[in-house]
Amino acid sequence: MYIKSAALAAVIALSGSTTDAFGVGRTQLSSTFVHQSASRHISTSSFGVAHTRSAGDIAIRPNSRRTASFNMLLDSNSGIEELEQMAKETDKMTATAQKSPGLFKAGGMASVPAAAALGFAITPAGPAVSAVVAAAGAVGGFIGKSKLDSATEAAARPALAQAVAECGVDSPDLPSRVAAVKSEFNVDDEDFADMCAAVYKRYLIGVVKNPIAKTGEVKELKQLRAGLSMDNLGTGIAHAEAAREFYRQTCLFTPEEELEDPDHPDRMSIDKFLFLSERAFRQAGETEEAFKYEMSRVAKAFKVDMEDALERVTEVAEPFYRRALASTRAKLETGAVSSEMLVRARTSLGIDEQTAYDMHVTTFNDEIKELLGKDAEMELDPATLKFPDNAMARLEKLKEVFGLSDTDADYEIQVEATELFQATALKTMEDGINGIIKPKKAWEDLAQRQKELCLKDEQMKTLLAAIVMQSLGKLLEETITFANVNNEAAVYDKLVDTLDAAEKCKLVLNESGWNDFDDFNAKFFDPWSGDSACGFILPEKRLNLFKIFLVRAARKSESGKELTDENYAKVMEVKEMLGVSDNDSNEEIRKSFGPELMKALRTAVDEITGEDCTEDLVKNMKNMVDKVIKDYKLSEGLVREYAGPLYVKACNIVSQATPGGVPNTERMGSLNSLRDLLKLTAEDTFPAHLEVFGAVYKQSVQETMGPTGIIRPEFRGLLEELQGRLGVSEEAAKDLFLEAVKERFTPMVEFLVLELERSMLSKQQLSRKRGVDYGEDLFQTGKSADGQLGISSETNLMTDIMNVIDFYTENAVSEEVEVGKEEIEKKVMEGDEEKTVKEEVPVMETVYPITGLETGAVEEELAELLFRQFVVGAFTEQGPNAARYEASKDTFGGIIGLTKNKQDEISGNIGETVYDNYIQNSMSTKGQLDQQDMMFLANIQGKLGLNEEQGEKMLLASQKKVLTQEADSILDTEGAQPELVKTFREKCNSMGLEMEKDVGISKQRLVRMFEMEITPQLNRGEISIKNADLLTEVQESLGLTEEEAEKVFENIVDKRAKVYIGQVKGEILRGREDNCVDAIKKIVSLAQFVDGELGLEVEEATAYKIFNLYEAIDVSDEEKEDVEANKDLLKVALGLSAAPVKA
Repeated sequence: MYIKSAALAAVIALSGSTTDAFGVGRTQLSSTFVHQSASRHISTSSFGVAHTRSAGDIAIRPNSRRTASFNMLLDSNSGIEELEQMAKETDKMTATAQKSPGLFKAGGMASVPAAAALGFAITPAGPAVSAVVAAAGAVGGFIGKSKLDSATEAAARPALAQAVAECGVDSPDLPSRVAAVKSEFNVDDEDFADMCAAVYKRYLIGVVKNPIAKTGEVKELKQLRAGLSMDNLGTGIAHAEAAREFYRQTCLFTPEEELEDPDHPDRMSIDKFLFLSERAFRQAGETEEAFKYEMSRVAKAFKVDMEDALERVTEVAEPFYRRALASTRAKLETGAVSSEMLVRARTSLGIDEQTAYDMHVTTFNDEIKELLGKDAEMELDPATLKFPDNAMARLEKLKEVFGLSDTDADYEIQVEATELFQATALKTMEDGINGIIKPKKAWEDLAQRQKELCLKDEQMKTLLAAIVMQSLGKLLEETITFANVNNEAAVYDKLVDTLDAAEKCKLVLNESGWNDFDDFNAKFFDPWSGDSACGFILPEKRLNLFKIFLVRAARKSESGKELTDENYAKVMEVKEMLGVSDNDSNEEIRKSFGPELMKALRTAVDEITGEDCTEDLVKNMKNMVDKVIKDYKLSEGLVREYAGPLYVKACNIVSQATPGGVPNTERMGSLNSLRDLLKLTAEDTFPAHLEVFGAVYKQSVQETMGPTGIIRPEFRGLLEELQGRLGVSEEAAKDLFLEAVKERFTPMVEFLVLELERSMLSKQQLSRKRGVDYGEDLFQTGKSADGQLGISSETNLMTDIMNVIDFYTENAVSEEVEVGKEEIEKKVMEGDEEKTVKEEVPVMETVYPITGLETGAVEEELAELLFRQFVVGAFTEQGPNAARYEASKDTFGGIIGLTKNKQDEISGNIGETVYDNYIQNSMSTKGQLDQQDMMFLANIQGKLGLNEEQGEKMLLASQKKVLTQEADSILDTEGAQPELVKTFREKCNSMGLEMEKDVGISKQRLVRMFEMEITPQLNRGEISIKNADLLTEVQESLGLTEEEAEKVFENIVDKRAKVYIGQVKGEILRGREDNCVDAIKKIVSLAQFVDGELGLEVEEATAYKIFNLYEAIDVSDEEKEDVEANKDLLKVALGLSAAPVKA
């Protein structure tokens, strides 16, 4: 519907106001101000009162009647007042609709007469213009339906607000009153939901205008939402829109920077809004994602982030819960409070478990302070404060209601009671230390104070430990002060006082009956604990205090040069008290009193090693040394520490005083006596004797070797006797012996190397290698070497090598050592029966402690060459030395420094060379090895020290090498003869060798050999379908598989068939058909192998000619069936499917 423009203009002109005509109420802008006084009391002027302002109005903030206004804030319901104000916002059309909402709604559906009547109805009473306007409405146009609907809805909204205000949000009749308004104004569901949201929004804004948050407001909002039947989505939208509207209204009169002040009333209203929103969303059962979304919209409206918003919510909620906890304390004895009530309270307020627990602990602490009287305004003596009777029972109840753990509750009690306990306990402990009161009395006073402050035993132990450490630490602090000014006397006295104080503390603690303090030093004097009595002292400072006490303790004796048992005990106590380690204390004792001991020991050495040494002298010197040790409580380890250099000095004195450096029996007796005095064992003196007398023993070994280098048996016993006399250990004597051997052995090996090089190199080559000009006369043979690398036996090298071997073996340089165990079988007789038993025996190995390689006398390459020379010399020797050379091969290899594997490798290489040469010569002359050859090879195998397996491998390798060379000569020669191939194949077969595996002929070459041998026989007709066994023989002999041989043979057949058909075609073309007979027969023969499938390409006419020629051949000597079969095969080969027609 549309209204005629003239009529509409008249209606608008004669209405009370433009906005009233459209049912839009004036916008309400309100602001509040709360003055903050020093005591944080809040006074206001007009909280909850809406000020209707037009543009340009000035906000007036009255500042009187603050107390009355504050009470009003606490008692009034700002939300209801806001709804009452909303109910008054209407225009004339809305008022008319409110009077007859049903009729008014129905009028919107009526025709023009009804609209005219309505026009008269809504025209204000007045002059004659009423009639004019009414007539204009009836005659000139229609009133739009939408205008009537808007009026109806505008009327329903105040009515809904009025219904809620009259009924109250907590009334059970609210849902029915709301439903009645919807029915009365006939509003559809969607529009009515918007009206409910608007009412909820106005109520919410009204509630937060009062900055004082109340817990009941959370419940009121929940009840209002239920009464209006609002869903979660509608509630979220209402809160977001209300937040934007409220922030806009607030910022009109309050700058944003003032909203940063948490105590500003408008900031408090915003925080309250955030709190109510958070509660509304949480209680609605929103998912976490939905909650974050809704809450972030509200926070964004106030220009705060989500994290800040939730912190503000907590700040609003916590005071409520704090009041609940205070109420719990007040009502604790009535039984009206419980932990379940607190759970409901924090759930309603949104307090998380951790925050609630922390608040419980704080409140519990407040209760402790109150019970102890620590919250009193006047200052009291801490020594007089204590828990009243039944205080612990009350605290136990409160702990259970708050759900506190025993640990946390005990900790809070201990924290508050500690300073009260220390106020009296420290003085009590000091009185006990100073002897003012007895230890028992001191403990009784401490136990009484424990009872007054309700401290548990574990707490009491901790506090007592702290008091003891404080008392002892104070004394040690004073000690450090004296040490810093080098007042050693005062340091000594203070340390004695500290020891006495520690003893008094032990007595007090022993009265407790607790065993926690049994290890007193570990508990209170742990140097690595910062909480111990000495933990604050640096390690070097503690060590200095110990040193001062140690020296002063010795001076306190009557002689001033000893540590009495009493003083030594105090020194050890101070050591434990200062946390000085055993090593450090021993070092300080050594530094302080070691010089006295050294002086006594030097005197003893000088006297005992003199020329006039007697048993009484030794005894007196020992008593003198023992007295120093006893007086200064020195350890025997310190004597042994000093003994080493002193004993070496004594050995040198004895050595210098004896001719040849070999001491006589008396001198050695003096050294033995000195050894006992110095508390040394014979093993302890071995290094000194080696240092002083080792050179004498080595020289003696060298002298006994003589010109040959071999020690005669009669001298060995004398060397053993000299070893004992000189006091050199067996191990040291052995090392000295090896040193002497090495000095003699090295030039002998170097001479061998020189002789080897002379036999291998020319004079010029040798001169270049050694940088020395050698003359002809240096060569033993009297002629220059030929300069060819190889093996020579013209020199006396073999004799020189045997001299080295004799030197090594006769002096017993090598050793047999056990390297493991092995199990062997042996025959034993048990009665008359022979049995085989298993026995475990050691596996021995010869070790060569000195070798040519180890001494550097020979390089590895030359060492291998020397061994090779010796092996070949032993192999070629036919005289009486042959067996001796043969038996010495392994020994020489070990002497020169070669491993067993390397020796075997060299012997094997020599054997391979010998085998290769011999087998090649034999096979080249005889074709293959006979029995005599095998016997000769067996003899060589024995001489070279090769086992059967090695000999067999060499034989096969040599045969393979010879046969491979023969195969190369046959196959690589242009125009190789098939007869040679056949002969070679049969030779390999007769020797039992496989062509590919043993001889090493490749698969490609085997195929070629097959082809070379078969093709000529196939051409000659020696191989046909009737004697195909020849193919199998060659195939198996060459080691080819049936498939490989078949493939090669088919290829041969195809090639030959193509050659023959080419010959036939050429002869026919030239008119020489008579020359085609042999070629055609060969084609037929080849066709027999492949069932005629030769793959020939022949023109049909030529094919018929060929076939007719075959039919004309005289085959009377063949069977008729064979002839017919051959004809069929030829047809297939020539590609003829039907019987040919004769031309």
